[in-house]
Amino acid sequence: MTSPAYAQSTEHVQSAPLPNEIVVTAQRRAESLSRTPISVQVLSNEALERRAITSDADLQTAMPGLTVRAGQTSNTLNYSIRGQTVDINSSSRSSVLPYVNEVQIGGGSSKGGASASSLYDLQSVQVLKGPQGTLFGRNSTGGAVLFETRKPGDTVEGYITGWIGNYDERKLEGAVSLPLVKDVLAVRAAGFYQKRDGYQVNLLDDSRLGNVDTKSGRLSISLTPGSDFTNETMVQFTRGRGNNMSIVAVDAFPGTSGLGFVPGSFLYSPLVDGAFGAGTWAAFLAAHPNLNPGGLEAAIADQATRDLLHVRLDSPNYHFANDWVVTNTSELKVAADTQLRLILGYGHSKYGNSAEYDGTEFPLDNQTPHGVRGTLEQFSVEPQIQGSEFNGALKYVAGLFYSKETEETRALTAILDLSPVVPVTIQTNSGNIKSESYAIYGHGTLDLSGITGVEGLGITLGGRYTKEKVSNLHFADDVYIVNGAPPGAVFQNPLKDKFKQFSWTVGLQYQATPELLLYAASRRSFRSGGFNFYAPPLPGFGNDGGAEFKQERATDIEGGVKFSGRLGSMPASFNLAGYKMWVKNIQRSNFVSVFGQLAGITVNVPEAQIYGFELDGQISPASWLSLGGSAVYTHAEFTDNVVSVLGNPAVAFGPYPDSPKWALTGYFDINAPVASRLTAMLRGDVYHQTSMAYSSTANTLNPGAFIPAYTIMNLRAGIEDREAGWSIAGIVKNVADKRYAVGGVAYKSLLSTNTLVPGAPRTYMVELRYNF
Repeated sequence: MTSPAYAQSTEHVQSAPLPNEIVVTAQRRAESLSRTPISVQVLSNEALERRAITSDADLQTAMPGLTVRAGQTSNTLNYSIRGQTVDINSSSRSSVLPYVNEVQIGGGSSKGGASASSLYDLQSVQVLKGPQGTLFGRNSTGGAVLFETRKPGDTVEGYITGWIGNYDERKLEGAVSLPLVKDVLAVRAAGFYQKRDGYQVNLLDDSRLGNVDTKSGRLSISLTPGSDFTNETMVQFTRGRGNNMSIVAVDAFPGTSGLGFVPGSFLYSPLVDGAFGAGTWAAFLAAHPNLNPGGLEAAIADQATRDLLHVRLDSPNYHFANDWVVTNTSELKVAADTQLRLILGYGHSKYGNSAEYDGTEFPLDNQTPHGVRGTLEQFSVEPQIQGSEFNGALKYVAGLFYSKETEETRALTAILDLSPVVPVTIQTNSGNIKSESYAIYGHGTLDLSGITGVEGLGITLGGRYTKEKVSNLHFADDVYIVNGAPPGAVFQNPLKDKFKQFSWTVGLQYQATPELLLYAASRRSFRSGGFNFYAPPLPGFGNDGGAEFKQERATDIEGGVKFSGRLGSMPASFNLAGYKMWVKNIQRSNFVSVFGQLAGITVNVPEAQIYGFELDGQISPASWLSLGGSAVYTHAEFTDNVVSVLGNPAVAFGPYPDSPKWALTGYFDINAPVASRLTAMLRGDVYHQTSMAYSSTANTLNPGAFIPAYTIMNLRAGIEDREAGWSIAGIVKNVADKRYAVGGVAYKSLLSTNTLVPGAPRTYMVELRYNF
């Protein structure tokens, strides 16, 4: 069990002399996790099942070091690793990209719909940490999350699992493998269904927020017409319905502060009479019954007497997403140690969201019933060669990569409703962002034992050249096109640019003993530049007031130790990785005045440094007991942080967001025979993270934008009969019913409010499973 913790899980250590060996594909070839010279975390299919992980949000407590942060709602999630994250409304590509069966899906400038994978019937989930540039489909500066679906087998087998729990939760999951033509053709069909009432209660209308209604189906086909050729096809469709657990305002600039572009605390209070005349506030309250008569500040103070799960919010709220994912991998063996591979991928998501912007009951800034709707379409093709030379001393992979991605979005926002005095303004942002990526890469590991005489010594080298073409087109009904360019400015529509990048990897590894691996590596990768969808179509980079932002570059060094063997007579494993990363031109969103108009743009903060370590381990003192835990330390800071845009006051960015200083886990796992065929199971997990900022200007423009520290515990108890194939278990998550936050949006400098998204309360369920 690793941070890789859960990677090397010894779920059934009593039948294995050493921890179960985990096979990973982090270097595009199957190899032992304990002998892979990079920081990798893994959750096997069994670990996913035993921990009841069915959503991306569940991954954070199972894989410390991976932060899964909510943005505007519980349905807009972002991965963050080693401080590498993405700002909401920045239109930046995610720093941590998701892959399904080696195909990059999702992770674009999506505004709340596309998902990489549904977490059911998976072979594994792997998390790669640090810059990724020479092996996987697109460059990223923070890491990659690899979802591998289960393939058909050569026997009839499968499972069915059902859950019932509080909040009227019902889940059903199952799969079956069928070999249709022996050794030639096999299929696997899998499905997932979940329905649950929302955790958040809206006291304004007595509705629930966060309702879930998800259906997903997957068909996998394995074709082996000859001994030298295989083809794997996977088609998945996921339909999500429900609504959003929403952001909630937790503080605000005072109405008399004069701070913020939109002083919401002033406009939505009795002070507004001073701007629009006596009687304005009374007329507004008469037109909007059930609002706090004391105004926005009073409403936020009233919210502070409740938790984040009991709220008063006025925005329309819904969520839907229809996601298609198709992957196809062909492999042709052309020599004893050489394979040609062709990896094709397609993703299509149609999504819609409507939810709060200001996090209050006041109509300061809400999405309309239309909300944000869009489609994201992705296609990729990757021809590749893998093999080995010099009697296996050199193992290599090389290939070409092409992808095309288009995201078309229309967002309607209701701003500053002070009716009947000032009518609401409906703002439309509409357009599309297109990107094309071309790359050539090579990556290899050479065993230096024969050359140096040092047994177990090896070197890894990799390089990748990438060219990206990006464009941003605003449609005719977009607010900027309708209003036209302000005096002194000239719009350019569409905006286009190209970005060229070279990424590299160099590393040394030393297999000191069969149980102990030492390694050191350095990598460089990029996050492509682009255009902010919500900015006016002005040419030039954001630091000069334009809509474009530069590419981001990350360089790191990492050293690590991996052990998998025995301490005395006890099976044990541990992994330690230390790193330092230098990041240039960090892409961050900013709200400024451009030619006299408020605009959301993306700027490049000059420099940041991140360093830390990741330690995890496990030990099995008895055949029926495993103990383990992990500690992740991250120190992230902007080292050159001042940005000034077109005469606006200079802004000092900091602290570094989405980077808790500490993330800690511990667990025990008991599997004890209680009868000839029955095994009792008991597992407990605890997760703790320290406070973290969720805005890169939490010390300046958006003071107070921090998620408080929290600790949550989970328990699972059950009994199973492996011979008969059945099991029954009870699962409790967040045992102590801790109230905590998992994200938020800092709108203090724009709307006067900072907001938080709540985490899940205590949930419990009973699980029945049958394997056949």
